Amino acid sequence: MRRWRVIIGTALSIAAVGAFAVALWFVSNALDRAFRLPDEIMLEPVALILTGMTWSLGLFWVFWAYSYLIFVGGGSPVEAFGVALEPTSRLVTAGPYAYVRNPLVFGLLFLLLGVAFLANSISGIVLVPIVGVLAAVYLRVFEEKGLVRRFGIAYEHYREHVPLLIPRIRPYAPPEGER
Repeated sequence: MRRWRVIIGTALSIAAVGAFAVALWFVSNALDRAFRLPDEIMLEPVALILTGMTWSLGLFWVFWAYSYLIFVGGGSPVEAFGVALEPTSRLVTAGPYAYVRNPLVFGLLFLLLGVAFLANSISGIVLVPIVGVLAAVYLRVFEEKGLVRRFGIAYEHYREHVPLLIPRIRPYAPPEGER
């Protein structure tokens, strides 16, 4: 049963990322037209190079984080409004989680930035940080409360030392008793 929940969670995650990307494409193009912004803000080869770079970086963080949640945490990252489909059984503070508390969201923001570059859209580039702020609010209001309930003081200590969305330079090292 657990394997199927992880598979379903993975499929839902992929669908959600695709939906965000498509929505950003259409909304940013509509905003560019509504505000009469230029159709192209950079040369097409530059836009394609930036798209490839940001997608590569975003996919790296997403796959790295996802694999740590499944193989180290023993669960799936899929949740809605604080309710996890297959919650992790361990607090994951290693790998990408040693640098940032939400590496999946960090990676997703790079994927969305790549969509904005591909669309060659000023509005898309402006919308990505707005999505980041909305994600931070969601994470604080819903996800973090559930993590504090599940992991208690260990998560509170981790939260004090690891940033929410912008990675730190040096990896977090949990206290000796939590390793």
